[in-house]
This record gives sequence, C-alpha cells and structure tokens, in this order.
Amino acid sequence: MADWEAVGLSAEDAQVYRQLLRDPGVPVQQLSESLEMPLATVEEAVARLAEAGLVRGGSEAAPAPVDPRSGLGMLVRERRAALDGVAAMTDQLAREFSAGQLQAEPSRLIEIAVGRDAIEARIDDMLRGATVQAVGTDTPPYVADGSHQVSSAELALLERGVRFRAIYAAEVLDHPGWVARLTSMAERGEQARVLPQVPVKLLIVDGTTAILPLAGDGPSRPGQARAVVVTDSALTSALQVLFDQLWGQATPLRLTESANADPVTNLINLLASGMKDEAIARQLRISGRTLRRRIAQVQDQLGATSRFQAGLQAGRQGWD
Repeated sequence: MADWEAVGLSAEDAQVYRQLLRDPGVPVQQLSESLEMPLATVEEAVARLAEAGLVRGGSEAAPAPVDPRSGLGMLVRERRAALDGVAAMTDQLAREFSAGQLQAEPSRLIEIAVGRDAIEARIDDMLRGATVQAVGTDTPPYVADGSHQVSSAELALLERGVRFRAIYAAEVLDHPGWVARLTSMAERGEQARVLPQVPVKLLIVDGTTAILPLAGDGPSRPGQARAVVVTDSALTSALQVLFDQLWGQATPLRLTESANADPVTNLINLLASGMKDEAIARQLRISGRTLRRRIAQVQDQLGATSRFQAGLQAGRQGWD
C-alpha cells in the first residue's frame, strides 16, 4: 500500500480520496456514512485534499476528485523538488555540523588508525563515500605486500564517475606489479602523474577528509603502522593546496601504448615517467641492450645529450 505520508497525507485522507475516485460527486455527509468516519474527520480530510490540489469543492459541497495523474503527480513532483532542495543543503549542513563539533570538542578534528587492517579499512570507507573527487599521493614503503592490487573501493569510485587524480613517486614504477596496476587504473579513468620524489603519502576525499601516515611498520615495532585522519578544517584545506601544487609540478604518466603513437613516442612517454631502464625494457618486452640503442637513437634524433634533455626537447616539439 502506498505510503501517503510521503506526500503529506494521512491514512484517513487517502481513504477519503480513494472513495471519491470510485464514487465522484458524493456529498460529504454521504462520504462520512460510506466510510463510517465521523463527519468532522471527513471534512478535515477533504479540506487537506483540496489544499493539496487533489479535489475541488469543500465540505459544504460535493467534492470532485482531480485526476491523480495530474493532481497526485504534481504533488509528488513538488515534494521531490523540496527534498532535492534539502539534499542540496546536505554538504553545507555537514560543514556546519563539523564546525560546531570542532568548536565544542577540538579533539574531533583528528582520528588515529592503528595497524594495517585499520588503515586499509579507513581508506576503503573514505573512497566509498567519495562523491565529487579523490586525490592522493603515493610513495614506498607500503604497509602491505599486495599494495599494488586495485581495491574494490577504488574500482567502485571510478565506476561511479568520481574523478580520481593521483601522483606517484618514480620509485613506485620499479616495484613488481605496479606498472600493471597503474595501467589498469588509467584504462578505468584515473588521471596519474609522476614526480621524482613524493614527500608524503596522502589521500583526500571531496576536499574535506584526509588520511596520511604517522608511522610505518618497523623491524623493532611490527604491526604498529599508524595514520591520522583529519576532517573538514583548515588543515585539510592546506593538504589540498599541497596536492594541487605537487600536481602542477608532476609529469603526466602514460604507460599505455597509444595506437596512434609510434614506438619512439611511446618510449619518450616511459622515459618521462622516470622509470629505470630495467623497468622500461620489461614494459616494452625488449632487452636492455636494445633499449639503450633506442634511447641513443632518440637522443640523436632530438639533439639531446641526456635522457632528461630528451624529455624536455620532446615536450617542446609537441611529442605526445
């Protein structure tokens, strides 16, 4: 049975309306007798239905029902628009709530996650709750051997169309499994860039919640990885600014071979990523000797004396 309260009507209102649909033009007194309801209750129901635009006429006349496809449809649309308006206020209300909680109890600003499982679970929760964007930086060491594996939360985020930008330390590309992981993420829509060095691991969701490590596992303190979760505050805003600055300095990471690009361009992209020769050779499935010969040919073609200069020259000449 329909939940009439969702459109502001009571069960009695619904009974009166449905009776009018079945037997239109019945006087209020007769409605009262047919439904075995007190006359005052029926009169109040008819008045509410008239206000809602579902009937015409009042308690002293025979109320005429309005076609539910127009009357009830309009009522549903009005309620939906009102609910959409409330939903649109959610983020602002959440910020006001966070500010009030922080004012009342500053310790709520941070949360400490202890141990690999707790940290990974907290990251998953953040990713699953992302609605607009997630950004992050990544650099070794890792809290788990399987860190190169794509989590279901990351896949779900990209499938929902949430923007995901990530900055990786060049060293990441030398770790087993990571090139395949990054290639897979890029194919799903992740935007990735690389820096020679990344100062800190960081994840920020919707610009309001951030997580970053405090301490990692060590030989003397196994299982003692710790991370701090910071909620909406000046600190999260500062961390977002840090990410944006690093993003502007980083080089776009292109690991997938473009069907329209020649082998030289694909090689340039891998060189620009900061990958070591061994990793590039593995990616291109060629020997180290063949790779060194190709790099020398690229440098000659560009008039460069080093790999770094070759990357600069390629960028200036519009190789992409």
